[in-house]
Amino acid sequence: MNHVLKNREGLKVAVIVNDMSDVNIDATFVKGHAELSRFDDKLIDLHNGCICCTLREDLLVEIIKLAKEQRFDYLLIESTGISEPMPVAETFTFGPKGENAEMAGIHVLSEVAHLDTMVTVVDCLNFWDRLGSLQKLVDVGESASPEDERNVANLLIDQVEFANVILLNKTDLVSAEAVAKIKSLIEHLNPSALIQITQRSVIDIKTIINTNRFDFLKAVDAPGWLKELRGEHVPETIEYGISSFIYNARKPFHPGRLWDLFENKALMEPVLRGKGFIWLASRDEYMGEWEKAGKMIETRGSSEWYCELPEDQWDLPKEIAMTQFVDGVGDKRQEMVFIGVGMDKEQILHLLELALLTPDEMALGPGRWEDFEDKFEEWDCQFEVVPHDHDGDEHPSHDD
Repeated sequence: MNHVLKNREGLKVAVIVNDMSDVNIDATFVKGHAELSRFDDKLIDLHNGCICCTLREDLLVEIIKLAKEQRFDYLLIESTGISEPMPVAETFTFGPKGENAEMAGIHVLSEVAHLDTMVTVVDCLNFWDRLGSLQKLVDVGESASPEDERNVANLLIDQVEFANVILLNKTDLVSAEAVAKIKSLIEHLNPSALIQITQRSVIDIKTIINTNRFDFLKAVDAPGWLKELRGEHVPETIEYGISSFIYNARKPFHPGRLWDLFENKALMEPVLRGKGFIWLASRDEYMGEWEKAGKMIETRGSSEWYCELPEDQWDLPKEIAMTQFVDGVGDKRQEMVFIGVGMDKEQILHLLELALLTPDEMALGPGRWEDFEDKFEEWDCQFEVVPHDHDGDEHPSHDD
């Protein structure tokens, strides 16, 4: 942070620092260490809230005010460490509401400011511990609210997967081999990002400012698991045992046998990132989503499968949705991505096959499948109809 604020490129920079506490320690640190006045820079302190949720409107208003001043070339936003990057980026697609809507007639923030770079800093000294943590944010005193159910590992991966510049920091406190292993894994998690090796966050300012590298749609498509599903395989890193693979099937899983596989720590702990869709026999009508981040495994309901819905309730154009249809099962499927270190791929694939319904179980039909032992948490399945133009383009609405 100090090196950015010294601003050797001669840019006039405004800085917004966000912290969840009542006293913004980061902002105090910046004020005490950065030469702000020399360069006519400005520091704004947002605290006691998270800019990805409760302070989104405050952030938006402050950016518009700074843009209207026309004194600054660049705005650097240091988000709280528990912010999810996508909602922060989405702020640039929103406009002010209520009394703030009168501000210079601004309809959306992108009219006066564009998001140039999304940077994530990785703490190499603590990376593996945090990735392997079972703790939730509330357990470590870093939650947005007492009801915040997010876990440490999941947030870490979200931040890595969405960034377009990733700084591997504290590399002087770990071995060169440890840095190389972390770098290799991150290349699997986010193949599109520019990865830089740093110590004390010292970085050439041109790497993170005025890069014109960020593209929201590309960021949404950046995660390695998504590229795997689309056939853009990231090569294995043999030296460190880092690899990825996909599992596809067109039969439902027996919930009891799939649960047993997920509970098999010897097989599943080397899987550091998992993502995809699952079809549970006991919940036949509903598309399930599964996600693994470090040691945490979660399943949740997404919606009914398209084949269970009338076409006017599909949230994709018919020609796209139908690409997933197969005779006899519609779009119901298993589509799972595994990324990890030292995974026993063959054994995982073998047990996934065994978890599928047998011919005798298939013959029972969905009415009897509901009786299978099912230890997964209840899914809150909701489905929102998204209208389309005649050309098939979506017009989703954002919920502030």
